[in-house]
Amino acid sequence: MTGLLDHGSLKFLDLLSPKVEAAFAAVEQRHTYQDGRTIFSTGDEGDRLLIVRSGAVRMGRFSPSGRETILAVLGEGHFIGLMGVLTGRKRTQNAVAVGKTTIGYVHKADFLTLMDAHPEIARAALPATLSRLNVALNMLDDLRLLPLPAYTAVFLQNMLEASEVPGMLNWNQSELAIAVGTSRVSMGKALKQLEKNGLIVLKYGAISVPDEQALSDWIDAARAEHLSL
Repeated sequence: MTGLLDHGSLKFLDLLSPKVEAAFAAVEQRHTYQDGRTIFSTGDEGDRLLIVRSGAVRMGRFSPSGRETILAVLGEGHFIGLMGVLTGRKRTQNAVAVGKTTIGYVHKADFLTLMDAHPEIARAALPATLSRLNVALNMLDDLRLLPLPAYTAVFLQNMLEASEVPGMLNWNQSELAIAVGTSRVSMGKALKQLEKNGLIVLKYGAISVPDEQALSDWIDAARAEHLSL
């Protein structure tokens, strides 16, 4: 897996001035993880803010039966763990490095000091957080209304926004099944349906979307159809 899954949410660092970003860099403690290494686990203390400086972080959870659901794959510029820093809550997800990944750690006390000194940090953190909430609500609505092929199409469309290669997603069928929260067999059927409709091309370990506008139009039609039911 090399494709990001940030659903087009705002990147925290993009919303900061160079002066404030430098202030963060001055207090960070950076650590580099190799691909597949655990950065933190559910139940760990949430007393540090994480800033993805390079690579990517896969966020996920395990069900009681042991099935993993991928919630996001956040790349450079995103922050992780704001809720824990502000509320004192422990981690509610697992975080794993995707590729060689460097994380900047900012301790709670340093973060609060920076926020007091630079009000723009709060003004950046709020839209970044709200953009993720908006994405989550939209995805929840689609999950409730749409059949799996249409929901999968929405998922692919969201990933295209962060794709390094236009029209190409470096995710395989098993990874998509984990991300969507379904079985590999069901995901295979959904992808075959999308391919039959001419919306995607299945490749080895990747998915090509030859016409993003056609995919978008098909999604709009699917939403309209199921809203009318």
